[in-house]
Amino acid sequence: MKKISLLLAMLLFCSIAFSQEEENEESKPKGKRILPFRIGIKAGLPNGVGGNIEYVTPLLNDRIAVFGDYSGFSAEIDDADTKLQYYEFGTNIYLFGNKGRGVYGSLSYGKLNLDASYDDYEFDTNSGIVTADAKGEYEVGTFNVKAGLKMGRRFYFRTELGYGFGSVPQEFVITGNANGIIQSEIIEIPEIPGMSESGYVMFNIGFGIGF
Repeated sequence: MKKISLLLAMLLFCSIAFSQEEENEESKPKGKRILPFRIGIKAGLPNGVGGNIEYVTPLLNDRIAVFGDYSGFSAEIDDADTKLQYYEFGTNIYLFGNKGRGVYGSLSYGKLNLDASYDDYEFDTNSGIVTADAKGEYEVGTFNVKAGLKMGRRFYFRTELGYGFGSVPQEFVITGNANGIIQSEIIEIPEIPGMSESGYVMFNIGFGIGF
């Protein structure tokens, strides 16, 4: 709860900051140089909460940017030491408004990795219940198409909505070695709104600073 409150407070601060900045810029002469380097935070699906970097290149009159996202966390979930990592890299193409901000289209590749380690996992076999140290892995790679909006110059806010196209596994396989015998169990992934075998909906909001 404290993390959510802190995130909301930072979003509010950033919103006030870039709104004030927009007002200041309107009173200044046009043609100010863009701030091409951006470092920020994104929160949403499927990335969770993570870091974002972006660089606006001189291509197409400062309208082509490259970016990279990373998020990851470790936690104990259902008696398993779980690690989740998400990587994404691609390009943002700014379409309207000022250079390097406003409405943009985004093309990228994303990869989601989930690893779970279990101590004394119970496998139900023909010989009864056996226990073993076990591991489970889940991996998804997608080609992402998104539409986004970036507001602000030095302090900015952005939001994105899109879809990740790819083969999404519907099962989570847990494998262990019990007394020299390999055991495995398949767990069906529950139905998740916005996710299918061919991809999933993507949405995030973020804020950061440019320089």
